[in-house]
Amino acid sequence: MLLCCRKADAMKFLASVFFLLSGLYSLSGQTFSPLPGPVLEKEVAFGQANECYIFFDNPSGDSLQLRWRLISESKPPAWIIDLCDYGLCYTGIPPSGTMNPVFDTIQPYLKLIVQPGDTPGAAWLWFNVFEKDNPDNSLDVYFSLHTPGTSTTASPQNGSFRAFPNPASEVLFFENNTSASERLMLVNASGNKYWEQILAPGERQSIDIHTFPTGVYFWVYSGQTRPILIQR
Repeated sequence: MLLCCRKADAMKFLASVFFLLSGLYSLSGQTFSPLPGPVLEKEVAFGQANECYIFFDNPSGDSLQLRWRLISESKPPAWIIDLCDYGLCYTGIPPSGTMNPVFDTIQPYLKLIVQPGDTPGAAWLWFNVFEKDNPDNSLDVYFSLHTPGTSTTASPQNGSFRAFPNPASEVLFFENNTSASERLMLVNASGNKYWEQILAPGERQSIDIHTFPTGVYFWVYSGQTRPILIQR
């Protein structure tokens, strides 16, 4: 009888430890997801301030505080883009920031205020968003913006290398307009290589991507990493 009691007490103790560890784990890794999705594609109007939001869903309803950092951006020089997060509005886009903590079902956000003036073109902005005290729990989000009449959105470029269209659905083109050969790679968000080739000066290469899974990919060259969206 004493042995049975000891076994029962031991089981209760192990169960308590299990639930305690489970609670600590849930606190250390909040679940959050971007709305309407990781890529916001939007046409912005000329001559006005356009507001572009990505919200972050907090399905657990627990306290959540997010930070963000700007990874890369590309925009026409004449465009004015300011950023607001759930806490502050900035003039321009600083390299990083911290949002206010949220509770219940409140959704923090990143908001771009885009003023293209009368300049046609496209912009691509790439952010990493993560828990304030847990940077390993992170996700990437992208703003893909263009004015009326612009058929493709811009990916950040370097020198005279080009990757287009972006987003792409069936065929993706790489173009080397420099005076030197360059090795280019296309990888997915997990780092898996989908294509690699050396392009000679002036060479353009097309890739059939109709079988590639939809999502965000990256083309890599000269130590640079740039995003490409593949969608159907």
